Parts: sequence; C-alpha cells; structure tokens
Amino acid sequence: MRRSFKGDPLYKALFTEYVTQLCSDKMIMEFFIEGTRSRTNKMLSPKFGLLQILTNSFFDKKVEEVTFVPVTINYTRVLEGESFPNELTGENKVKESLGRIVKAFQTLAMSFGTIYMDFYDPIKLSEAVASYPQPNFDPFNKKADR
Repeated sequence: MRRSFKGDPLYKALFTEYVTQLCSDKMIMEFFIEGTRSRTNKMLSPKFGLLQILTNSFFDKKVEEVTFVPVTINYTRVLEGESFPNELTGENKVKESLGRIVKAFQTLAMSFGTIYMDFYDPIKLSEAVASYPQPNFDPFNKKADR
C-alpha cells in the first residue's frame, strides 16, 4: 500500500473497495494507527485514512460489524537500535540493497531481547456508536457525524 493517495483517485477507489471487501469477508487486518511504528517509543500523530475506510464500510452498511482490538507491542531492543541514533544526529538513512538483505539473515539470528504484547478489550463499532452520549447522533445518515 502506498503511504499517500494524493493525486491518484483511481488508486484510492481501488484500495477502498479492496479493504471493504476484506472487511465483508471478515478478514483480520493489522495496521498501525500512526501509519508506521514508532522507533522513538513516543506516540505519533494518528493517520485516519484506513480507519475512515473501515468505519465508512460499516456506516454505509456494506459490512455488519467492525471490531477493533487495540494492541501494543514493545521491544527491549529494536532492529534499528544501532542506526537510529545516527539518523537522529543528521546522518542519512541507509538505503536498502541486496547486500543489506543478505546481511539481514545474520542480524535475524541475533537476540533482540523480549517482546511485550498487550491486548486490550475489543471495541465493536456498533456498540461504540450506540453508547455515544450525544442526542441525534446518526453517522449512518449524517456524514458530518462520522
């Protein structure tokens, strides 16, 4: 998937239909609400594009339910742990190459410490909408409420 759909309405339309179809087929999708994973351990500003596609598929009644399961993944050591500090000091990010891919096999054999995963209570979109306290809230019929 591209990081930006700007200037390409066909790609956006195809991607939207693809995600909607995955949703209607009850496929599990994983995505990072920030658009990427944080290497600084700080929260990033959310990107709402994929979230909007999923919620619109529900509000447009193309799917019966959308359930979100928030998960946090924390590492004691990350793969980029050695290169990232250099990037913060202004060095250019090292470009990917065939040689780096070959070296990656050696890297994957290294110990990266412990991974901590926390799973939170699932959020059913239908329940979240039903419990919204504002009167006259109707995202099914009012696009402004979405």
